Amino acid sequence: MSTALDDLFQHLPPLPSLPKVVADLIDSLGRDDVNLERIVDDLRHDPHLGARVLRMANSTFYGASRKVGAIDDAIALIGLNTLRSLVIASGITGTFHDIPQFDLKAFWHDALVVAALARRIARRTRGKANPEFAYTAGLMYRMGVLLIHAAFPDAAARIAQACHDTTVGERSAIERAELQLCHAEVGEQLAIRWHFPDEIATALRWYAEPDAAEASHTARVLTLAAQITLDHAHGAELPATTMDALGLPPDALDDDIAAVPDIERDAATFL
Repeated sequence: MSTALDDLFQHLPPLPSLPKVVADLIDSLGRDDVNLERIVDDLRHDPHLGARVLRMANSTFYGASRKVGAIDDAIALIGLNTLRSLVIASGITGTFHDIPQFDLKAFWHDALVVAALARRIARRTRGKANPEFAYTAGLMYRMGVLLIHAAFPDAAARIAQACHDTTVGERSAIERAELQLCHAEVGEQLAIRWHFPDEIATALRWYAEPDAAEASHTARVLTLAAQITLDHAHGAELPATTMDALGLPPDALDDDIAAVPDIERDAATFL
């Protein structure tokens, strides 16, 4: 870890721990051999998280076919993969509180939109990117921004002012000029500390540099989801090399771009 990254984490209070059920589900990403009874039992023993999961399961963001009244119902109505995404989202969005001069609600709303888009895009890549990994990476994609703000609020304010109407890659360059690190590097380090799968940590590190040799397909999916979220109101200009690397023709994401207003509205019901 670089000196700048080490300095940032030393300036932070102790990082919150993820609830055990969330950590277990993150560890199970990409697998179907999940002990559903243990998930239900863990959620029953964490009333706060269980209540968040039920509230969010009933939001239009997850679109259950009828009202979800119990965790057992959630599994039956929305399925394992959606429940896993929901519990992970509930756990991650509940980790940080009361960061001065930082709009956490807007931050998590943006993350949920990017996560939903990343999952949609991953499904279009014909197996190149796993939708569950893409969704979880989307939830985490700007955690580095949050941690930079928590550790160095004055520098974060200068960066935010300089980053109006910039691409994710341009933002990283501005951060490096100010702090000798970027939010993508910070996000990767948080994912490592929280024991996320390597695929997610790698996606967080390289999504701002999708043409790098180290960039994974999940990183490139995250690039597109983030850029669509930034630009959709003005007509998203998506990097052709990233689209090509994922095997996507130029118009492949037109429906996803058109769906952003609905995704944004539904994400607001989640929070």
